[in-house]
Amino acid sequence: MSKVILVTGASTGLGASIATYLTSRGYTVYGVSRNIQPEGHTFHTLQMDVSREDSIRQAVQTIIDEQGRIDVLINNAGLGLAGPVENLSLTDVSRVFDTNVMGLLRTTQAVLPFMRRQQSGLVINISSIASENGLPYRAAYSASKAAVDRLTEAMRTELAPYGVQACYVQPGGFNTDINANRITTTLPAGSVYKNSWERCMRIVHDSVSKGMSTEVFAPLIEKIIQQPRVKRMYRIGKPLEKFSVLLKKILPARTYEKMVSNHFQI
Repeated sequence: MSKVILVTGASTGLGASIATYLTSRGYTVYGVSRNIQPEGHTFHTLQMDVSREDSIRQAVQTIIDEQGRIDVLINNAGLGLAGPVENLSLTDVSRVFDTNVMGLLRTTQAVLPFMRRQQSGLVINISSIASENGLPYRAAYSASKAAVDRLTEAMRTELAPYGVQACYVQPGGFNTDINANRITTTLPAGSVYKNSWERCMRIVHDSVSKGMSTEVFAPLIEKIIQQPRVKRMYRIGKPLEKFSVLLKKILPARTYEKMVSNHFQI
């Protein structure tokens, strides 16, 4: 019997790539998003808004009614935000945390009762290498993904007695539409951050446009699904992105921060 998999944020980008690939591999996949359309997708589609509890529970119940179970939940839905901490709109920050953290939590809470009854299940939370660093002008995004990591670590311990596993995946830069969908703070006139902000964002946009293909991400997800015991964390990205995490651990703080400043031309 093929596993039944729920993928959030599946209308485009990593989510669509994951759902399409897993479907081609014989899994029963439901891709959900707030505005997803069935046309052009090989997987089952459902409209679901991770910011609305009623929407989530309706979608989850539909899958249970049709398939009788949910074996894997992939929390992929996410939202980016860029701007100086001094100028961040708290409304925008709330939106990011509501999607990246609370949306993940709402969806997980809706699925877990069914997994516990099955005495089996796997929750895969899509984090980011950015969770390991407070990236300049992306503080809220980095913080939200760090929260995802810590939530997942707690879940692993809590859920283990019930046969349910959890892990998080930290991707680096992938060639997706995140640049177009990222919330961008409007700087006030005469902002002291203007020049460094513009330089930094050019580098950020360039790293996405030249990022890894989404096609290499989905096979990792399948590999995780097939493992009898999943690790706490999986990291995928370019060598420099992964090496940066190691450098932060071994270098003096001032040295590492200087390297980050130089890289982003702050």
